[in-house]
Amino acid sequence: MKKIFFTSALLFASISQADIIKCSFTEPFISSTYSTTQSTLTYVGFDLNKVIKNVSFQIKSAGVFELVSHGKVIQTLTLNHQGSNGMSDTIYPFEVKDQSGIMNANVGFGGCVSNQLKSKKQ
Repeated sequence: MKKIFFTSALLFASISQADIIKCSFTEPFISSTYSTTQSTLTYVGFDLNKVIKNVSFQIKSAGVFELVSHGKVIQTLTLNHQGSNGMSDTIYPFEVKDQSGIMNANVGFGGCVSNQLKSKKQ
């Protein structure tokens, strides 16, 4: 009985674990973190710490996802294992296009990882 309870507890813990998507950008050096359980997208940089709430994760097609807030697409993620932050030799599983305007540009490009998919060195 204890073994069944312990196994069930481990299974439930792994299922209920939140997925986090962390993106890295350069020019400027900013990172973003999306939490599926909190539905928040947090931007952190030199003089930046901004949290956008009520962000939904939407599947658009095979391997293409959007983070949307108030009907506006903030980020588009493409799972193609070719993501890059533009400065390092790290290859990210996701390419990201950021349309938030936070990076003082219309569009920022970078690479992302999740707690399920990790980056690799070239």
